[in-house]
Amino acid sequence: MADTVDLGPAEQLPEGEVMQVTAETSGYTEDIAVVHAEDGGFYALDDVCSHEAVSLSDGYVEEDTLECPMHASAFCLKTGVPETPPAMTPVKTHRVTVEDGHLILHPGTPYSE
Repeated sequence: MADTVDLGPAEQLPEGEVMQVTAETSGYTEDIAVVHAEDGGFYALDDVCSHEAVSLSDGYVEEDTLECPMHASAFCLKTGVPETPPAMTPVKTHRVTVEDGHLILHPGTPYSE
């Protein structure tokens, strides 16, 4: 697994949008959804909903959550905990930093403030 992955200029991911980082790119075991939240922060979660095998990167950013496009489970961007059913199991979070204007993903390192 890669220690870090440079995802390019942070400005290329507009606020309220999600990008998918494949396992092949990150070196992590799963695809990762990287989110530019409405609070201006960047967050990352495992890209598969814990309720159904659906890509969260196809979901919707709502304040501090990422909503699954299939059944609308909303996962907290900081903890990965589902805030609405039907999902009951959290997804893993990953640390994202902005360094020299670039998004840097730290796959396998949990989110921290």
